[in-house]
Amino acid sequence: MRSPMTILRVLLVATALITLSVIALPAAPDAAPPNPTVFDYNAGAPLRATTRPEAETDLTRIFKVTFRGAEGQRVPALLGRPTGGSRRGPCVLVGHPLTGSKEEEFGEKADAYAARGVTMLAIDARYHGERQGIGPIRAVARLNTLYNLFRLTVIDMRRALDYLDSRGICDRIGYEGRSMGGFMGSMLIGADPRIKAGAFLVSGADWRVYLTRSWVMLGGNLSGARLKAAVRKLDPIDPRHWIGRAGGRAVFMAAGRIDDATPFASARALHRAARQPKQVLVYDGGHDIEEPHGARVRRAVAAFLKRHLNLRR
Repeated sequence: MRSPMTILRVLLVATALITLSVIALPAAPDAAPPNPTVFDYNAGAPLRATTRPEAETDLTRIFKVTFRGAEGQRVPALLGRPTGGSRRGPCVLVGHPLTGSKEEEFGEKADAYAARGVTMLAIDARYHGERQGIGPIRAVARLNTLYNLFRLTVIDMRRALDYLDSRGICDRIGYEGRSMGGFMGSMLIGADPRIKAGAFLVSGADWRVYLTRSWVMLGGNLSGARLKAAVRKLDPIDPRHWIGRAGGRAVFMAAGRIDDATPFASARALHRAARQPKQVLVYDGGHDIEEPHGARVRRAVAAFLKRHLNLRR
């Protein structure tokens, strides 16, 4: 595992798009999830959190955090606080993509958030980072572990919000996630009203559409009995059931027309399921949001969070 200081010196190169456009979509119909308690947990369970200084840059004080998550498992996290800041202020929880880690998200985003006076928290998803176990690729190849990856990590994220509450450092909380992290965020914002605004990049909804057309999970391009069984298992955590429950909290979504990891049809299902206020950016590129237009996506996310979290810049 690379150290946060090493990661912080490596800015991830954001991804190549050809065209960027804004799409207005009608509000989604109100529909309850088939199992509205799927992300419930015991909020009164002790967090047994630990927080210790890890590193520091010119802009960010970095802390290594652990706390008890779903099923009592320890959740490793990184917390970045603006140097010199001690008062309550805006916070952002960040979700990483498949095979990613909290360190990579910190390397890309922590200093940028700190410069805007924002505290950042990122956890490792199940089967990722310090929680490898069978590892992410094997986890998404099996139906039961794929289900647990999403459901239990979303509960872990709710416990991360409990941790922030226990510290008393946030007066408003946003979310930013890419790919898998965006899928999870679109579930989280519907399950937990503490997320005031969410940005979900190259993420989708409607498991039937996604699993039929994507190569990423369960071996890819499912059909027949395998597709039917997968949709039945995953339907309670389908983002299309959850993002609409944001109920007046703003969401931002970006999608690529030629994305073969999150097919555009799946992304559109997420866009349709979201309720107003929502903003959608569509570009003629793939899953990696390649340059030259990646910078425009980043600026749009920054402007969205500035507006809806009332950031100073």
